[in-house]
Amino acid sequence: MKDFTLNQMNKAILQRLKINSRMSWQQIGKEVHLTGQAVAARVLQMEEQGIITGYTIRQGNLQRHFVTVFMESNNFEQFELFLKNEPNVEQAYKVAGEGCYQLVITVLDQEQLDQFLQLLVRFGKYKIASAIKTVK
Repeated sequence: MKDFTLNQMNKAILQRLKINSRMSWQQIGKEVHLTGQAVAARVLQMEEQGIITGYTIRQGNLQRHFVTVFMESNNFEQFELFLKNEPNVEQAYKVAGEGCYQLVITVLDQEQLDQFLQLLVRFGKYKIASAIKTVK
């Protein structure tokens, strides 16, 4: 497969399709500030390029990271609301043991990871481990 370079707008569209691949073009357009027709044209272009096939995103390999969050305040409600609304968070658990929360996040690239971590640091410190191979 060719290596594709995606602009920020196409990445934003892909993030929404990852969450709900049946989302209407109009709804995606409202969220990314485009018309429904413009979203449809971009999706069609990504389908033609092989980035989207059968409503499965195939833009390289999504990077998966495991994040332990050490809260610096007791503002758990605000943090949990952030987690629920953050499209990069695949799973989130409040845990006993090391740290306060364990997150599983997926990103398209290192830039997206850095953006997520910059948002996360508002709530506390973190430790990150990156997946290098899927075993099962």
